[in-house]
Amino acid sequence: MKEIVTVQVGDFANFVGSHFWNFQDELLGLAGDPSADSVFKNQDLNMDVLYRTGETQQGIPSYTPRLVSINLRGSLGSMNSHGTLYTEVASTSQDVVTWTGRVSTQASEPFKRNLFLQRLYEEEENSNINEIPGSNDSRTEYEDKDIIECLENDVQFWTDYSKVHYHPRSLYELDRVWANVEEFNNYGIGRDSFAWAAQGEEISDRLRFFVEECDHIQVTTFHFSNLVVESVGYFSCIALAVVVR
Repeated sequence: MKEIVTVQVGDFANFVGSHFWNFQDELLGLAGDPSADSVFKNQDLNMDVLYRTGETQQGIPSYTPRLVSINLRGSLGSMNSHGTLYTEVASTSQDVVTWTGRVSTQASEPFKRNLFLQRLYEEEENSNINEIPGSNDSRTEYEDKDIIECLENDVQFWTDYSKVHYHPRSLYELDRVWANVEEFNNYGIGRDSFAWAAQGEEISDRLRFFVEECDHIQVTTFHFSNLVVESVGYFSCIALAVVVR
C-alpha cells in the first residue's frame, strides 16, 4: 500500500474537500453494511491509502483522513480546530501582566451546529449507547425537509455539511488573519502570513507528522483555492510555500 497525504488550502479547496471526504465516508459506511451492494465490498478499494488509524484519549479506535486543511481563523464555524474526537486541553499558563490600565474584552458568540449537524451527532450518540430497538427515543426529531432547507439556505462554512471526524493536527487556522473581518486578498498578505513568526514551520510540522508515519508514501495531493480559481492569489503563496518545504 502507498499512502496519500491531502493538503487543502483556502475556502474553495475546503468546500470541495468537504464533499470529497463526505463521499469517502459514504463508501466506508456502505463497505460495512451487509445489505449494501457487493460492489462496495471490493477488496481492491483500500481506504487506508487516504485514511490513518489511531486512538482517542478514551482508548477508542479512530479512522481519520490523512489531511492538513489550512484556512483563515474563524473559518471553521461550529467545529473546533482540534476536531470532534479529542477534547481540547485548556492552557494552564499564566499571562504576564504588563498593563495596569483598563482592559475591555470583545468576544463573539460561538457558532451553533445547524440542524444537519445536530441530527448527525444525535444519531452517533444513540449508536454509541446501543439503544434497544423499539424503545422510546428522547432525541429531538427533525423533519427531512427542514434538514434539506438548512443545507440549501444556511450553509456558511464548509464544516456546516461535513460528516467526517478529523485528527487534531488536520485543521489549521492562520494566526492574525480572521475570516470576514480582515481583507486577505493579495499575494503579499499571504506571503507575510506564512512567514510570520513560526507559522510556516508549524504548518510544515503538521504535514511532516502525517508524512513520517507513512511506510510507503505515494504522493501528497494538494487542493488550492487560488491555484484553481486564478493564477496568483493570496492563498497561492501559502500553497506554494508548503510545496517548497
